[in-house]
Amino acid sequence: MSTAETEQALTRPEETATPSAAFLRWGLLVPFLLWLIVVAGALLGRPPTAPVELETLASAWHMWQDQGWIPLSSGVGNGDQPPLQLWAILLGWQVFGIGDGWPRILSVLCSLGTLLLIGRTALSLWPHRLMTELYARILLSGVIAFALISTMVQAEPLGLLFTALGFHALTRLWHSGIRLRAALLWWAVFAGAFLLSLFAVGSAVWVMLPLIAALAPRQMSADNNGSAAGSARVTLKFVPRWHLPLLISLLPAAAALVAWLLWLRDAGVTAGFFSFGNGWVHPATEASRRQIWSLFLAPVMLYPWICWKTLWRAMARQWRGRTGRSFRLCLLFLCSALLTGVIGGWQMQGMIYVILPLSLLGARLLATQEIRAKDFHAIVPSLLALLLGLFFFLMNIVPTAHLDALWRQIFDVPLPIWIGGIGMTSGLVLLVAGYGIAQLSPMHLLSRTIQVATLPVLLMTCINIEFPFNLRQFFDLEPVAERLRQLEEAGQPLAVYGPYRGEFDFYGRLATAPLALPDKAAALAWAKANPAGVIVSYFDGSPLRLPALPYYRGVARDRWVAIWPTSAVTATEGATLNSSF
Repeated sequence: MSTAETEQALTRPEETATPSAAFLRWGLLVPFLLWLIVVAGALLGRPPTAPVELETLASAWHMWQDQGWIPLSSGVGNGDQPPLQLWAILLGWQVFGIGDGWPRILSVLCSLGTLLLIGRTALSLWPHRLMTELYARILLSGVIAFALISTMVQAEPLGLLFTALGFHALTRLWHSGIRLRAALLWWAVFAGAFLLSLFAVGSAVWVMLPLIAALAPRQMSADNNGSAAGSARVTLKFVPRWHLPLLISLLPAAAALVAWLLWLRDAGVTAGFFSFGNGWVHPATEASRRQIWSLFLAPVMLYPWICWKTLWRAMARQWRGRTGRSFRLCLLFLCSALLTGVIGGWQMQGMIYVILPLSLLGARLLATQEIRAKDFHAIVPSLLALLLGLFFFLMNIVPTAHLDALWRQIFDVPLPIWIGGIGMTSGLVLLVAGYGIAQLSPMHLLSRTIQVATLPVLLMTCINIEFPFNLRQFFDLEPVAERLRQLEEAGQPLAVYGPYRGEFDFYGRLATAPLALPDKAAALAWAKANPAGVIVSYFDGSPLRLPALPYYRGVARDRWVAIWPTSAVTATEGATLNSSF
């Protein structure tokens, strides 16, 4: 039996009910509706909050002031940071003006492009299964990792788009009957996608797309070893003509990277081929944190599909039969994404690319899934949403002081202060809506998949509605940043006690990045040398027990923040810089 006949045999589920044509037309819009709900809620309700977002905006702001193209970290050239996202932000600011709107819309457009591409890729891999296009988009739009980054100002939305484009080009080239003109076009697309991915993510991408492209002919050859002689003849003609175009398509990216490194060297900025975008060598963002244990939390990114038994049943059934070559190609994509995430050194942030191959694999499994008897199949994924809703609900019943004491006993760190600001609305919505979703048991597999895909959208919507009314006061850094700008305009030098990633530079439109003071001795020395300066410090505990009177006291994400005159720092011998009061 040929490969096509084998895959056709695997795609004949004995379905007891088929969705109507009208329902299928509506289903084509569902992934984009889910995406639109998440995007609209985030843009309207949530400001940029994550450390990587604030650092990216600060770097782009200092590049705008410097009128240069070299990434800046705390005002200093950083050749290890991939510059593509920053360049795109600067070009957008030229057109739309300075603000955080365009950087977020850039991520939105990239996530939309990824959503479109993943469906076309599924159809390219399995052209005889039209439903894979729809399932791939639903699975991608309904995973919590994709919902989180769709509006975040970070490089991953760009990296996902270019990786999806490069893999889509490989799937088109993988067809043995492709014409020469079309092959040249798709090799050019692959070369461009890889070049953009390299300058968006860093040198770790040398493992992802090139590894897939190098091993893809082996998958085709292995599939044809037991097939007819005519099919084997196509393989023998096709495989040797694969690696030479692959090497040629990688040359523009290699040449561009070498030229970029030489330009950095001429500008006096140190950078290396392997350190370019490498989190192990240079942790360019607070999100890396070098904590290996965070990899154990990576399955959270795959919620709710990782705890959906329907998908696991389909996978178990698939492994009992023969897997097609397209399925094996996606498995190769998954392995390369995992390897790239480990090599990149970004822990959970670097593992985000696994959602692309997993969406394709899941689409292939669901396209051949048999419909079972009605049951509460979404009970486990919905249960997690119910538990989170219960947690939000309890935040308004249990005193925060009691929770903070318990938290300190367990984790030896204070409870983030923003938890005390969670309102009742999100908890009630999660409890009611999560319970309602768990009770549904649709007849069709498509409607069941859509039912589970709404859970991450529900979670993100509840978080987004919390920000305008309750959480914005904790995550909005503009009040602190504006106060720092006023002090800078008055001629007072600025410094930050402890690690500083540029949290206040963009929102304060600071002309110079504040100096980071690593320890108390350095802070006291700087305070004595700058009697008119100010030092920003973070602390926990009660803001009523401060040892002196600060210029400003407020909140910044999960901790209190104070702006101290250097006279208060020297008068208290650094007691104002303590981590708790």
